Amino acid sequence: MPKISVDLSQEELDRLNQYARTKGVSTRSLAHSVLVAEVDRAAFITAARDAYPVALAAVQDAPEGLR
Repeated sequence: MPKISVDLSQEELDRLNQYARTKGVSTRSLAHSVLVAEVDRAAFITAARDAYPVALAAVQDAPEGLR
């Protein structure tokens, strides 16, 4: 499985490890989840921005209170 390396200061690593412990997961698992979630969030935002004009056009003739 491919891996990535991330340089962290000791303070950052300590904070990350502590946070992972509070979540009951390993630091590696937390890092994986955070990275994948950020990519998925960005993709969702892009898709929503692209869909907005289409959705707006679909309801443009509806009464203002129903748009």
